[in-house]
Amino acid sequence: MTTFFRRFTLLLGLLLLGLPVALAQQPVFRIGVLDDENGSIYQAALLAVEEINNAGGVRGADGTLFRLELVRQGSDAFSFSNAIANINQASVIAVLGPERSQDAVGNLAALQQLGVPILTPATDDALIVLDNSGLIIRTRAAEALQGRALANYLITDVGARNIATVQMDIESTASVVGFTTALSALGTPPRQAFLLDNNNAIETITQSILRQNFDAVAAYGAPELVSQLYNALRGSDWDGVFAYNRANTPEFRQAVQQSQLTGVLSTSTWSYADPSDKAEEFVTAYIRAFGSLPNEIAAATYDAVNMIAQAIGRPGALLDNLRTIRDFEGVQGILNPAGLARGETSSNVIVTKLGRFGAPQLTARFQGNQRLPVAAATSARPTATPAPTATPEGVYVVITRNVQNVRTGPGTEYDVLGQLQRGETAQVIGANLPFTWVVINFRGQQGWLSRDILDLFGDRNTVPVVAAPPTPTPMPATATPTPPPTADIIIVSASPNRLTVGQPFNVSVLVQNIGSLNAGQFAVAASLNPGNVYTAQVLGSLGAGQQVLTNLTGTLGVGPTGPQSIPIIADLNNEVNEGPAGEANNNTFFYNYIADAPLLSGTPTGTVTIGNLGTFVLDGGTIDIQWSGGVLVPVGNTKLALMAGYTNIDQVHYDAIVASPLLNAPLAGIAPGQAIAIQTDGGNKYGVLFINNAVSGGNLTFTFRMYN
Repeated sequence: MTTFFRRFTLLLGLLLLGLPVALAQQPVFRIGVLDDENGSIYQAALLAVEEINNAGGVRGADGTLFRLELVRQGSDAFSFSNAIANINQASVIAVLGPERSQDAVGNLAALQQLGVPILTPATDDALIVLDNSGLIIRTRAAEALQGRALANYLITDVGARNIATVQMDIESTASVVGFTTALSALGTPPRQAFLLDNNNAIETITQSILRQNFDAVAAYGAPELVSQLYNALRGSDWDGVFAYNRANTPEFRQAVQQSQLTGVLSTSTWSYADPSDKAEEFVTAYIRAFGSLPNEIAAATYDAVNMIAQAIGRPGALLDNLRTIRDFEGVQGILNPAGLARGETSSNVIVTKLGRFGAPQLTARFQGNQRLPVAAATSARPTATPAPTATPEGVYVVITRNVQNVRTGPGTEYDVLGQLQRGETAQVIGANLPFTWVVINFRGQQGWLSRDILDLFGDRNTVPVVAAPPTPTPMPATATPTPPPTADIIIVSASPNRLTVGQPFNVSVLVQNIGSLNAGQFAVAASLNPGNVYTAQVLGSLGAGQQVLTNLTGTLGVGPTGPQSIPIIADLNNEVNEGPAGEANNNTFFYNYIADAPLLSGTPTGTVTIGNLGTFVLDGGTIDIQWSGGVLVPVGNTKLALMAGYTNIDQVHYDAIVASPLLNAPLAGIAPGQAIAIQTDGGNKYGVLFINNAVSGGNLTFTFRMYN
């Protein structure tokens, strides 16, 4: 097939699907993620997207198959305002995160500006109430439901009546209020509410609890503070019930002796101790992918991505489709956005109790006000073979091979301690999390048996999780065959970050061959918006390790202004043999830019300083603004509007300015970091001012950009 015919075929697919050339083979939906690289939201989203894409992708309502991609912005390198602004330029269909309630509530206006569904695991009860856009969707049960579950369990199951609450920090207020309200609704308000402050130290609270001998104490706050309180109480022989909503976190468990962890209660929206088949499959997949246990945030995010995938397959708007999902079988249990209040997806809450080895054990499950069996979400399993007589109580195994090795750890790389014979039984005292190996007491020490080659009897959900011991020194690794050398063409960078609609463009693209062989002829191509303008450049060759700067040129179409994100394809027609890995990265570079309107001739941009009562002309005509006593005053028919959600002038574009609520009225409270839209007096031109410094009664410094 000739190069021309391949390109013609690619363009034909573009015309038929209405997509950029690079995505003609399989179009892409991008999902924004507000999380760090190793965060639970991002990792769970990666796992869910990989599973969906490996299964062929997401089928839209019209039958088109789409691939999902993630666009991550983390708080590790950016403020949330910058992260949200960057997400806004990536053309995402939905956003996952942020994780913390204070981040979601504190950045609510900026999140709403994104104009897409925001699926967050934040549990603050006020979040959905404060959202007037309808875009915020909570992916797990709210704080009030968790407080209700704990109150129900303490009163009904524990029989506690003399209950105290301890609040260790201001961030825990919503949790304490939810629990206290639930206790009062059940006719058992807390006898005393302690607050850690300058007048009430941990030692003071501890002594008061000991004197009053409360049946139960529910603590809220940072793990390092709550662990101090708990250690002080147990060290003074207090034997009441202790509940802490973050007891399952490593920070708390590592700060308390293992022997003292037994019996601590906690509430959450999910735990890896969940015995349901769907939860166990998720836990196993997550561990294999990341080598660590998933938490409730990861479970909620995994469910969220799969709900997005289901919503894409329905006709209509994504937000409406998400809201109308019913009886979705998730890792957390049954999710029912259509049956809950606006913005809610789940009412599932669990109560856990730490076991004797410190691992959580599921003790109660709630769905709203309804108490469910602990194993309610567990699908039917095959009935075990009837157990032989005269066997140990609890969970035990029966050896089915002539001889089975007992090892020092869960794997064949561990040393052999000894052997058991066919028909012998042993009581199970632990297991690894995937339950592929079980632990028995073998000659006075822990022995590990492979679960796949024996029979097990009893309730496996009562078996505590035991950490694997360090692996022995590994045997010399078998040499891995070295793959044959290949070329590998990638895009390193592209600029500029702003193009003008309806005018010629010249995009400089830095191309590199990161492979070990020289590359022959290949093409670099992209389709730029607005106008879906196809542009390509053929390069004759590129040596191994070398870079070359090439230019993609054309005339941008006329259309809406705003952020664009388009893929630039390396080796368009697959002319270079790059091997599987190299071929896979040919369309992974996304060029992000602002498509903007033409600028005013003369002096369209600049930075100026004016003093108190000073004036300025922005369009070359009559005076447009005056700075007077800390107020920006429009002169004549000039109109002004404060623009929300922008952290620098380069994020602003023409259509956003025109769409602002421009008024012929003064703007007070001018502060650095604000963007102000303007429509000038005489020339009737549009522009933006970005405030660099503002002193009431002093100078005003701003950067401006004016449009034709």
